[in-house]
Amino acid sequence: MKSMNFRRIFFLGVLAGLGCAVAAQAQFAAYGMVNGENLKGIVCLDPLGQCAASNGTFKPYGGTVGAFYDWRSFGPVRLGVDVRGTFMNSSKSAYSYMGGTESMRHDAALGGLRATFRTPFHVLRPYAQVSAGLGRTDATAPAPPPITSLYYRNFTQVQGFVGLDLALFQNVDLRAIELGAGEIFGPSSHSIQSIGVGIVFHTTREK
Repeated sequence: MKSMNFRRIFFLGVLAGLGCAVAAQAQFAAYGMVNGENLKGIVCLDPLGQCAASNGTFKPYGGTVGAFYDWRSFGPVRLGVDVRGTFMNSSKSAYSYMGGTESMRHDAALGGLRATFRTPFHVLRPYAQVSAGLGRTDATAPAPPPITSLYYRNFTQVQGFVGLDLALFQNVDLRAIELGAGEIFGPSSHSIQSIGVGIVFHTTREK
């Protein structure tokens, strides 16, 4: 009985919160993107020197799913928060004699602050954000791993993004481009560059 009462209170609270958000013209959104990435500074320590990328750059690809909530405007700038998860893999490992799907992975869970900028053209919605969180990769394995999942290392990941959303329909935007740059810090440090495109589904935005 207590469980049922808790569920009812929880759902009523959610509905009330959504009603207040709509009344305040806050904007919720969920999005999905396809991404490519440069992960730099990877050192191949193969004693035979059979390294697939002599310049230490690996280029995984994959996708990002996320959501944001914009709640307050200051002139032409609207502030909000963003959370996202990125899942990437590469068919090339650090070693030239290893390959195949998911030979190298880089996953991340990030959260941060975002700002959307109002322009004279309603269809254009540029944004910028700074995010931080957990990055996880096996690209920095110190030796050729027989089972790559045993060689995952955790990093603190900090990344900035700039992008442009195009308002196609009332509740659907095209994320025409997003560019990112940052760093992962942990057992070693590596720079990140990313590019992505996607689709954004959102509640009715403030005029």
